[in-house]
Amino acid sequence: MPEPLSISEHWGELAEDRTDQAPLISLSTALETSWLRQGIRRDAFLGELLKGLHQRRLVPLLAMLPRGWRLAPAALPERLQGIGSLLEQGLVSPLLLGALADDLQHLIPHPQEHDSHLDGLDRWCARDISTPAGVPLPLPQSLQGWQDLARQLDEGDQDSGAESLAGPLPEPSFGSLGAGLVWRNHGLQALQNGRCRSANRVMAQVFNALGANGLPNRSGAASEPYQFEGMDRPRQLVAWLQQHGWHCRGRIRASVASFGLGASCPSESGVWQQVPLAVPYRTGLMRHGLEIESLLPHCSLELELQAPEGEAPVLMQYYQGTEGLNGWAPLNDLERPWQNDRQNGTVAYPGEAFEDDQLGLALDLCDLMAAVHNSTASDGQLRFGGYGALGFCIDSTALLEQAMTGRSNLFPLTLGGLWRERLGLQLEKLLDAGLRPGQQGDQEDVVSRYRQALEQLPQDLSVQGEACIRAEARLIRCQPRHSPFLSIRRLNGELM
Repeated sequence: MPEPLSISEHWGELAEDRTDQAPLISLSTALETSWLRQGIRRDAFLGELLKGLHQRRLVPLLAMLPRGWRLAPAALPERLQGIGSLLEQGLVSPLLLGALADDLQHLIPHPQEHDSHLDGLDRWCARDISTPAGVPLPLPQSLQGWQDLARQLDEGDQDSGAESLAGPLPEPSFGSLGAGLVWRNHGLQALQNGRCRSANRVMAQVFNALGANGLPNRSGAASEPYQFEGMDRPRQLVAWLQQHGWHCRGRIRASVASFGLGASCPSESGVWQQVPLAVPYRTGLMRHGLEIESLLPHCSLELELQAPEGEAPVLMQYYQGTEGLNGWAPLNDLERPWQNDRQNGTVAYPGEAFEDDQLGLALDLCDLMAAVHNSTASDGQLRFGGYGALGFCIDSTALLEQAMTGRSNLFPLTLGGLWRERLGLQLEKLLDAGLRPGQQGDQEDVVSRYRQALEQLPQDLSVQGEACIRAEARLIRCQPRHSPFLSIRRLNGELM
């Protein structure tokens, strides 16, 4: 079997692959090339390469590394040795993901003192946004104020010399490694310019703050609801935008997940080659007597707001993020033609788009889910805002899709029964305290849809019989129709 992250020799035959702008090299080849250039022991090379990576990035990277490049558990930080031993020889699976999600709160215990600055609930409710210098500014209350603040943030970003909002993590110090593999995508541009990215970032927090208006009064919370153009809920704001000529739609999206990591490696001629990253996994499903392997997806509800003037659209996404927030975040990506191009097929859009009343219902459900999930994580002081335990991005998106349509097109789903029960209990607690989900007249429908989704959403920890047929159908539906990865091409029909 080839390496799970092997690249097809046919990638680049289509102009839309844009290999002239982003030539690709596989992770295994990049590692071998960089290691041979250094002339040091493999374990020493890998140890230096991983030095300085934040723990939140290091865990998925351990699962990305080719089998011959995985560090022995003893070479990892003490807190990660347990996870490292699980990943040392094999691929992750839905069952392992579910177990890790459940036990992560114990394997990596929460600090003794609860750091409210990192609290997902506080971040969701925040009515300010920070400049590149860390200065908090109040959220705008009008379209004009939003445009002015976006321009101010963009100018501050340029003045500070900071990385773009779409940029990857700063690379660690590589010392003697020289011009080898680095954990960033050198030479790539952002999907949108700086002002648009700032506008996305501000509007995402506007939607979060509007959604938080439905929460029962919290200690220290503002007494008056936050408003934008006189609207106090995301659904109302979208309806107002549509009345003023905006086109608004939401779509469930799925693409290959890289967990915020990027990588590139210079060729001998000095051209930066991009290294496609992904987490390979065993699906637990059989085809022709062999277990199917695939790559973990990143899933979200993509929201596109297009102004009547024809400017670049506002792009945001709702999901449960690794940064510890269940809510809206800007869709501020680097332009990676092999992973996140919305036109060339590397992003899958299973299902129909949500518009008008359907979009309004989806926004109400996002508000309800964010309230329940963020408050559950806050009350329980869960690590990473409950990421994993309360679902990964796949689960939060699938839960929304299930509530909207009565089914989901996504795989793998690992939200466990215990945590579903806890979310259900938190829902009842918030309702008793005065939670106001949705608009008047639709509140019972929104709550009922969420309850049913918690009960009926499939679980892919261990499936057999007819459930395997349905699970494989979901696996196929959420695959990108175009990809450089051989493992994806085997599933989407590109490799026959």
